[in-house]
Amino acid sequence: MVSAGVAASGGPVGASAQVSAGGGQNQFWKVTNQYAEKITAISAQLTATSQSFYQNINPGQFLRGVRFLVRSIGASGGTVTADNPPNTFFSLDLQNVDGSEILYPMSGFAHQTRNIHFRPWLGDPRLAYDYARSINPSFTLFLQPEIRHTAGVLSNTDARSQYRYNLVLNTAAQVVSGGTTAPTVSVTSYMDAWAQPDATDLQGNPNQPLPPGLNLQTVSRHETLTLLGAGAQNVFQIHETGNELRGWVAIVRDSNNARQDYLSDPIRLTIDNRNLGVLSPDELFQWANNMLAVYEGGAYTRDTGVYPYLRWFDPGQLKGQGWMATNNATKLIVETSTLSTATNVPGSIEFITDEVIPVGPIPADLDMI
Repeated sequence: MVSAGVAASGGPVGASAQVSAGGGQNQFWKVTNQYAEKITAISAQLTATSQSFYQNINPGQFLRGVRFLVRSIGASGGTVTADNPPNTFFSLDLQNVDGSEILYPMSGFAHQTRNIHFRPWLGDPRLAYDYARSINPSFTLFLQPEIRHTAGVLSNTDARSQYRYNLVLNTAAQVVSGGTTAPTVSVTSYMDAWAQPDATDLQGNPNQPLPPGLNLQTVSRHETLTLLGAGAQNVFQIHETGNELRGWVAIVRDSNNARQDYLSDPIRLTIDNRNLGVLSPDELFQWANNMLAVYEGGAYTRDTGVYPYLRWFDPGQLKGQGWMATNNATKLIVETSTLSTATNVPGSIEFITDEVIPVGPIPADLDMI
């Protein structure tokens, strides 16, 4: 395994080396339960400036993530923007107990895109009952460090060391264009966790006290690079290396910040001196469809301007590929030309990475997922 380039652990429980029940113990997942608890609720009308909110996360249990339920009322007039509703959040992040970033500050649209491609078993948020592209936006966003089945959970058992998030509401014009009255947005946040099990079951048999997924920690980062003018050759170097990559997703935008399908054929992928493929955009989309369609009602729905490269394995479907091992010196290159018919360029390309940091022996059923 590679050395961790970014440490996303740091929670108060230090005994995460226990990775299997053994010794007659009941496995953790059999004796725990999912647990949720409200953190806080805020309400604010969107204005011409962004609005920031900072919040500690309730201590207790093993943290899976923070769920944000967003509802809105009171808007009149105007039209929804292309990234509505998740861009109600200008920025969201999840911070470690020492203040370092676990899920780096990104837009609500970027976090939604990350969830769709790297945690599809949660369900496509765009298909959810509460998802509404509206002048009164409605949706739920899960800010989740956990991958699945406890992999990547955070120990959250010490009230003296609390995780926290920063939430920034977007400006009214970025969510609803030309409206006469801006929406009033309410955001209710919930701590979502695995409960700490009892020491023994009803027959007195010992229970495994710690989730095996503590041996894997995660981090999600992003960077924005310049997309050159029409027909120009782009050589993008992704600098978020040093850990095991579960892949990256690129979001391409023009100079007006509108998402565009501006990457042309071919797209060349290389890592150091090894060629990972010479692909068309359609081939990338086909790979994503093969992995994600089963979670989206049979057909992967790709947002305009989104280009995924997935490096995780689905044990249920027997699909996918292993994590991409990198170190801090790894050179990861994406090379492609800007579409010759592109307008409003130079633009930008945002690379979002999903990364795994092994901090102990990896349980076999969690490896490469």
